Amino acid sequence: MRLEFFLVILLSSLGLDAQNCNLYPENSPCRKACLTLESANRYPQGSKQSMELCTKATSLCPELASAWHSLSVPYLKRGDYYNWRKYLDKAVALDPKTYLGYRGACLFEFLHDYESALSDFKKLDLKKSGHLGFNPNGEYNLRIQKGLCYRELGKVDQAISEIKMAIDEGKAEGGVGTYDYLHLAVCYMSKNQVDSATHYMELQLPQYPNFPDTYYYLGLCALGHGDKIKAKTYFEKAKMLYPQNHRKDPYVIMPDQIFLSDIEKQLRSLN
Repeated sequence: MRLEFFLVILLSSLGLDAQNCNLYPENSPCRKACLTLESANRYPQGSKQSMELCTKATSLCPELASAWHSLSVPYLKRGDYYNWRKYLDKAVALDPKTYLGYRGACLFEFLHDYESALSDFKKLDLKKSGHLGFNPNGEYNLRIQKGLCYRELGKVDQAISEIKMAIDEGKAEGGVGTYDYLHLAVCYMSKNQVDSATHYMELQLPQYPNFPDTYYYLGLCALGHGDKIKAKTYFEKAKMLYPQNHRKDPYVIMPDQIFLSDIEKQLRSLN
C-alpha cells in the first residue's frame, strides 16, 4: 500500500495523474477525456502535443479534475504562476481532498506564500483525519510544511506542535521524514533553546548521515554552547560532504536549506 501511494505521488509530481479510465462509463465524455489524458502522457511534459491533448481532455470532460491538474503543471515549472493557479484552482474546486494539499505544497515551495499555503493545509485538515499526505515529490509530510508555515509567520510554538505531530505520524507509519528532525531542531534554535535543538539535530543524523546541512546546524549548536573547536569540526565535515550531498532541486529552495557560502562564512569567522 505504501509503495502504491508513493507511485501516485511520483506520477502526480510529473503531471501524470494515476487513474483508472474504466471507472467512467464506456463511450462517455469523461472516459474519452481520461483516455486522452493518458495519451498526453506519451509526449514530453509541456510539449505542444501534450498540452493540446490536456486541453482537449478538459473540453471533453470539464469536471475531470486530473485533466486541469495535468494542464497546470508545466506552467508551474516554467514559473508562470498566474496560469498555473488558473488551471489548478479548477482541479481544487472539483476535487479539494486530492488537490488542496498539492496546491498548498506548491504555494509553500515555489512561491513562499505561507499564508495561502497554511490556509490550504487547514482546509485539508478539516477534510481528512490524521495524516495529510505528502508533497509532490514525496519528501515531506504535508503537516511538516504546515508547521513550517506557522514558523515562517512567527508562530514558532504552533510550528513545533505540528512538526512533532507529523513525526509521530511518521513513526506510526514506519518512518520519519528525511528532514523532519532538522526542521524541528531549527525551530528550537529560533527560540534559543540550544539543548533541545542539539537533541533533535542528533536525532536527524541517522535519517541522512551524509547530509551537510545537519553538520552545519550542529556547528551552530556547538557555537551556542561556546565550543568553537567542536563547531569547527562540524563545519569542516559539512564542507567536505557538501559537493556530493547538497540539495539539488532545480525548481525550489526549501526552508533551512544551506549553501556552501554559509559553511565557508562560519569557517572564516572561526579562523
